[in-house]
Amino acid sequence: TAFECFHYGRTLAILPLTEHLSSAVITIDTQLAHTVEDLDDVAQAQDIAQRVNGQLGDVKVVSQQYRYPLVGTHARRFYSTRFALVGDAAVGMHPVTAHGFNVGLKGIETLSSEIKLAVAQGRDIGNNSLLMRFESAHRRNTRPLFMATHAIAKLYTSEILPARILRAGALRLGSRVKPFKHAVGAMLADAR
Repeated sequence: TAFECFHYGRTLAILPLTEHLSSAVITIDTQLAHTVEDLDDVAQAQDIAQRVNGQLGDVKVVSQQYRYPLVGTHARRFYSTRFALVGDAAVGMHPVTAHGFNVGLKGIETLSSEIKLAVAQGRDIGNNSLLMRFESAHRRNTRPLFMATHAIAKLYTSEILPARILRAGALRLGSRVKPFKHAVGAMLADAR
């Protein structure tokens, strides 16, 4: 089971690889990346264990750290002449909600449905009207989640007072108001 911890100024995602091996993905502002990168393996393991409240038991770092600048992209156009964008080329999601792969699959499913329909009707699979329908559907499917994910990432990595107040309020709302909690859960589950 993967899980994510939201802390002031950073998120920590634990992504299992095998039974006793996980990848720890830390999202932090570029200006503060050195606070993670400068830790030795023992300090890094202690920091991760503390941030997950000991839920992992003893933690040991077994590989080197890698740094990846995060860039979100939502293409202006998802098609051109006899050409369609899918996956990260179309929509590059911030990993904070772990939807990038699923959004990529959804794009492939949407394009595949249009292609299957065109083949069944004996039409050209590269025709602009088919590609325009794909783009319209894919934009409707991805834009709201892309914008929400971007807003969540900004909210949880910002330390300015309004962001902290909004964060606290959103967490209280989410834990106390069942319809809000269910609506957010349904939106996230639908994108998978």
